[in-house]
Amino acid sequence: MKLNRRAFLQWLGVAGAGLALPACVHGRGGGGERRVVVAGAGLAGLTAAYELVKLGYDVTVLEAQSRTGGRVRTHRDGFSAGQYAELGAVRIPDVHEHTLGYAKELDLPLVEFASGEALYYLKGQRFMHREGQPWPLELTPREQQRGLGMASEYIAAAMEECGDPRAGTFPRPGALAKYDGITLDRYLLSRGASADWLRLYMAEHSSDIPTTSALAGMAYEAADRHWERTFHIRGGNEQLPQALARRLGDRVRLEHVVVRIEHDARGVRVWYRHGGRTESLQAAHLVCALPFPLLREVELLPVFSEDKMRALRELVMAPSARLWMQTRTRFWKAEGIGGLKIAKTDTPVERLWDLSSVQDGTPGMVMSYMDDANARAFSAVPEAQRSEYVLRHVERFFPNIRSEAVAFHGKSWAEDPWVRGAWPAMQPGQAWMLPVVRRPEGRVHFAGEHTSLWAGWMQGAIESGKRVVREIQGMG
Repeated sequence: MKLNRRAFLQWLGVAGAGLALPACVHGRGGGGERRVVVAGAGLAGLTAAYELVKLGYDVTVLEAQSRTGGRVRTHRDGFSAGQYAELGAVRIPDVHEHTLGYAKELDLPLVEFASGEALYYLKGQRFMHREGQPWPLELTPREQQRGLGMASEYIAAAMEECGDPRAGTFPRPGALAKYDGITLDRYLLSRGASADWLRLYMAEHSSDIPTTSALAGMAYEAADRHWERTFHIRGGNEQLPQALARRLGDRVRLEHVVVRIEHDARGVRVWYRHGGRTESLQAAHLVCALPFPLLREVELLPVFSEDKMRALRELVMAPSARLWMQTRTRFWKAEGIGGLKIAKTDTPVERLWDLSSVQDGTPGMVMSYMDDANARAFSAVPEAQRSEYVLRHVERFFPNIRSEAVAFHGKSWAEDPWVRGAWPAMQPGQAWMLPVVRRPEGRVHFAGEHTSLWAGWMQGAIESGKRVVREIQGMG
């Protein structure tokens, strides 16, 4: 669905209608059949808890960390002029109705990222591309004409065959065998994409294309193919999970580490460690919103079904990393560079994003966004040397970055002990996991962006939290 500005604002005016929860929720529900434990206070777990409380369930949320929000994390320390960095979620596409609905419901003002022209640095060439001008790359005539727009042709060629993820028809019979065994880059090359167009596509999107399942990649592309405008929560995206946590109040218990899950047809018992003691809670249902690398370390009695356990063992989390740099000025504007992605490169630091356009103050706030092998290379650098590592590469296309950068903050999600990765990275042969990871195991329900079509997005976390609420309601 494409929305013009007026239609978009009208839509926001009704999004989430009828779902309002008082700032202080009263009533904790009745007997044990209405009792639910939620493991994990990331955005998915908070969503499930919030929606369940609105329906009168007695909910307790157990969170291992001393903070809520998971990978929706805004970092403010060390930056001047009230500016901040987003260590996790940055964007809200205009087709992400669940995230936009919560922004409206929770009274969180949005600001839109402005569009603009990016700088390219590919094959050692520094250039900006203007509409109608030739690309300085070895592209096919059609690629020269359409540029990055060729993605819709290359990927759309298989969308009808594979099905529509939003309509629930994905994947159609035969698509799994045909497209899941190859990587997305091999699929694109098989459709006629040139090597240089693939280089351009990775500079726009991510360097993980050579390791991603073609089928999974097509599903992600199809889900948001009508995306036109991009938003951010003014003042930082972590305000969304914080608002949910405030409404849940003392239902959220921090520094409670889940260590054992017992479950049968009648209910669940969840054992957790807190303050040096191990205790348990009994409930009718468990919402497990833990990343799979952490769930692997939880004792399960009994273990889940065979394919669920296989997915639990084999799901790969992407080693995404980023380094934020606050700059004295927004120097790139002098060249007419703008938009969210101000630099798209084939260097080890990949893409530079500009978050200062949605913040107050005059300094700049830019991020080097690294995926896959580039993220692992960044993480292999000693932490004290990571700023220099990024500066050395960025100055190849922004020569004045060293004199402009005044503050830094890096994040390697693979090093985070509570996640150990950024989002699920479906490898070739793993798209079978898509329906398995979200499937409930008796009275244990699974939430998290890793269980949603919108992997790596706030939309995925929220959608999954709402899904498990429907599952619990359906069981009575």
